[in-house]
Amino acid sequence: MTRALFAATLQPRRRFARHSVLWLTICLASLGLPCAAQRDASTMVSVVGNVTTEGGQPIPSGATVSVQGDNGTTVGQQSIDSQGHFQIDDLPSGRRLYRLTVRAEGYYPCEQSLNLRDGEAAVTVKIVLTRVSKTAESDAPLPLLTDMNAPRKARKDYAKGVRELDAHRLPEAQRDFAAAVKEYPCYARAQTSLAAVLISKRDLPAAESALREAVKCDPGFADSVAQLGRVLNSEKRFSESEAVLEQGLRTSPKDWLLYDELASAHYNQGLYPQATNEWLRAVSLGPEGSSDLHAKLAAAYLRQGNSQKAYVEMQTYVRLDPDGRFAAQARSLMRQIESSSAAMPPSGPKEPQ
Repeated sequence: MTRALFAATLQPRRRFARHSVLWLTICLASLGLPCAAQRDASTMVSVVGNVTTEGGQPIPSGATVSVQGDNGTTVGQQSIDSQGHFQIDDLPSGRRLYRLTVRAEGYYPCEQSLNLRDGEAAVTVKIVLTRVSKTAESDAPLPLLTDMNAPRKARKDYAKGVRELDAHRLPEAQRDFAAAVKEYPCYARAQTSLAAVLISKRDLPAAESALREAVKCDPGFADSVAQLGRVLNSEKRFSESEAVLEQGLRTSPKDWLLYDELASAHYNQGLYPQATNEWLRAVSLGPEGSSDLHAKLAAAYLRQGNSQKAYVEMQTYVRLDPDGRFAAQARSLMRQIESSSAAMPPSGPKEPQ
């Protein structure tokens, strides 16, 4: 379990607590692939869920959600709606094991097991898909050790793996990425892609091993450093994550994902001012419209008792993503702040400085 973002109370105004709890669903130390189900309390069970990108936005090209039984037969399938929601009904329970798979063009597939027990009415699933990073589409400089020195066979295996991911064939992609790193273990790009597939299968030890090899071979490849930090954060190994990410920032000082993950590590250690500064840095360097960063900043400000700045960040979040997964909760908490005796921030959204 990851630690929650938002404080449960805003002292001394205890009436905020009920609304703040709604924000506890935003998790900091997640992998970006939080495929963990939250169960409610029937013989037939529904799977209800939401699929987003890492920035908290709906998948622009749509996604398909399918549920397979233990014999591999598809027992339910549905496309997500424009907001990323889906619901698959009438799944028999009785301690049956199902596998849920989410696929979208240009993103790594995500798989998870569903153990539907008697007495449950529904299972709620929140899934974040990670975009496939293709060599041909990347604007970043090519990591020398991974791309320039990789033998031809390793590069061919990696390219095959990317094509398998595009076709949503996860086992085949894992096979090809594994072949590439077997041919050339210091192929950091292939190690990182292999780790992403392993993460989607929840094989975190194997993913960590691949990412550590990638970081060792090419410390300048920020993608592998950020993913390793995310894995360590998800396992609550925050001090280890901090060390990895700070080393990565010495090599890649303008990578916003490194600041985002480092802020998560510091937040979960109770270092809220440091986390705030790092999320502000991530906002300044990251892509425009990264709404989740503002949600995280609001959490950090609430932890420090600064409801005014938290209000501004929630206001910015709602402006950037008015129909987002946390928009309703943000508006509710903002109304409580408005009705309190706290000093109000300047009117209109304001970006953090």
